[in-house]
Amino acid sequence: MLRLKLAAAVALAAGLIAGPALAAGYDGDWAGVLEAGGQKLRLELHVKSDGKETTAVLDSLDQGSVIPASAVKTEGGAVSVLFLSIGAELTGKLSPDGTQIVGAWSQGATLPLTLTRKSAK
Repeated sequence: MLRLKLAAAVALAAGLIAGPALAAGYDGDWAGVLEAGGQKLRLELHVKSDGKETTAVLDSLDQGSVIPASAVKTEGGAVSVLFLSIGAELTGKLSPDGTQIVGAWSQGATLPLTLTRKSAK
């Protein structure tokens, strides 16, 4: 029973430590092109983590829009960036080499989206 409690405590501690570290893996500037309805929209995502909170801002370059994220969540190697003001969500996973976020853009329809790191963490 003691071993089980110890194992649970270690697993919990590992999860708490990995959370901020994982979020920091997304820090930086990312760029990609969303193909929607015959249009190609250039997007840039700017992510910043201070170890406690992760924030993001999306620039839709072709639409001249700057959209702050309502929430950023990283869990189990995945990221979710919610944009309540436009009813959209970006979901994805960080590539093993840390150079891409491979995922999808959901805003009524779900479309594939890959963002490539523009700058270092």
